[in-house]
Amino acid sequence: MTLPRFDVLVPETVEQACSLLAEHGGGARVLAGGTDLLVDLKRPIVQERLIEAGGGDPGRFTTLGDGEPGAIDPWGSGDPPPDVLISLHKLAGLKRIEVLDDGRLRVGALATAREIQRVPEIRDRWTALAEGADSLGSPLVRARGTIGGNICNARPAADITVPAICLGAQLELQSPDGSRTLPGEQFILAPGVTVIEPAEILTAVTFPALSARTGSAYYKLGQRKALEISVVGVAVYVELAGDDTVQAACVTLGAVGPTPLAARSAAEVLAGGKPTGELLARAARAAAADATPIDDHRGTAEYRRLMVEMLTRRTLELAVERAGGRS
Repeated sequence: MTLPRFDVLVPETVEQACSLLAEHGGGARVLAGGTDLLVDLKRPIVQERLIEAGGGDPGRFTTLGDGEPGAIDPWGSGDPPPDVLISLHKLAGLKRIEVLDDGRLRVGALATAREIQRVPEIRDRWTALAEGADSLGSPLVRARGTIGGNICNARPAADITVPAICLGAQLELQSPDGSRTLPGEQFILAPGVTVIEPAEILTAVTFPALSARTGSAYYKLGQRKALEISVVGVAVYVELAGDDTVQAACVTLGAVGPTPLAARSAAEVLAGGKPTGELLARAARAAAADATPIDDHRGTAEYRRLMVEMLTRRTLELAVERAGGRS
C-alpha cells in the first residue's frame, strides 16, 4: 500500500489554516495527528476472491475504491484522495489544556490522547474523558492521535468522542468568517459526516464545570485490548443532589448506532430517583432499548444490546460511587 501524491502546507496561524482550506476547497484535508487520515489515504488491498465470490486467482489482489466497475469504496464517500494536506503541527495554541477560572475544562483540538491521560484534573473530575483516552488504540496511537481528530473523524465507536459528548462537550469552530460554538452531540450526522464547513477548523473542546458530587465512567468492550474498534462503548455521567437523588445524568453509547447515541430513555429513568440497584438496572434496560445495533464481524446486534445493558449498569454503579453515593 502506498500513499497518493500530495502537497503539505504548514500554516503559522489558525487564520492562515482556514484561508488555505477555503483556497483549496474539497482538494484539501486537515492533518492533525494523522493516525486515521494517513491510513485512509492508502488504497486498501484485499484478495480478489473476497470481492468476487468464487472467482479470480486466490493469489491475486485488487484495490478498493479505485473507481473500477464493481469496486468497493471503503469510505463510502466516492471522493478522490486530497491533493493538499494542511498540517496544524505549528499551531501551539491548539495543544493547550487548561481548567478555566469558571471551572470549565478547555482542551485544545491538537491535544493528544496521551496528554489528556496525564492531566490529574481530568482524571479526577472528568474521569470518563481520561478513560476514553486510555482506551484509544495503542501507546503509539495515543501519543499521536488528537481529540480534534477523534471527533472530526465522526466514527460511531470513537473512544474519546463518546465520553466527550456524554460530558457535555462544546466544540469551538473557526472559519474565515468568524467562530461559532455548538454542542458535541449536534456535530456528527452519520459515519464520517459532520456539520463542519469546508473552510472550518475545530480549535478546542470545552467541558462544563462540575459540582462536587459528580462522577463519570467509560467502558470499551473490544475483542482485544489494543488497536481494536469497540464492539460496544458506554460513557455515563451522574450528578447527585444533597439527598442522594440523581440531579442530572447522561448515558452515551458507542458502536450501536450510526453516530454516538445519547440514551435519553436511561437519563429519564434516572432523573430524580435514588440510585438504587433496581433503578440502575431499569436505566440499563432503557439504554439497551434505545440502542440500534447491527450485525457485523465484531458482534451480532443481539449480543451488542445485551452488552449495552450489562455495561451501562456497571458504569452507572461506578459513576455513582465516584459521585459519593451508593447504588
